[in-house]
Amino acid sequence: MNKILLIIISLWTSAITMSAQSFTDHLTHKVEGQGTVTVHQDSLINNLVNGKAKAATSAETKEDGNVTPSAHTGKKIKARGYRIQVFWGGSTTNDKAKAQHAGLKVTSAFPELQAYTTFESPNWRCRVGDFVSHHEASDFLDKLKDARVVNNAIIVKSEVLIYQ
Repeated sequence: MNKILLIIISLWTSAITMSAQSFTDHLTHKVEGQGTVTVHQDSLINNLVNGKAKAATSAETKEDGNVTPSAHTGKKIKARGYRIQVFWGGSTTNDKAKAQHAGLKVTSAFPELQAYTTFESPNWRCRVGDFVSHHEASDFLDKLKDARVVNNAIIVKSEVLIYQ
């Protein structure tokens, strides 16, 4: 009888402990004799996966003093601007995958950028960012090259999305 009671209490305790952990904590918990899982993700994704709502802030101040929107507010409008083209290729499924991979590579290194993978016959292309000025796009292109995220990239005129 004592063994059954001990088993029930230990199962109940482990169930409470498991429910108190977040999904990511449970996933990355180290267990003797098993492999380990390492999760690299943005805190916003972590909060989304774990069901934690984070209050949206309207702006973030960078180290250089510039204020950039962290949660876009206001109306989104289309305007003439610039994007950085990080991939352009053929029309095959492999080219589509390469374009998507290029966009993922850039957005992983720079989450503030949005990637746009499109097919403009006969080529797949991937462009990133929504820059109002050529100078702003040029500065970010330098950051991409310095971080060795892209080798061949160019700045192109494009319709961009900006927030009012």
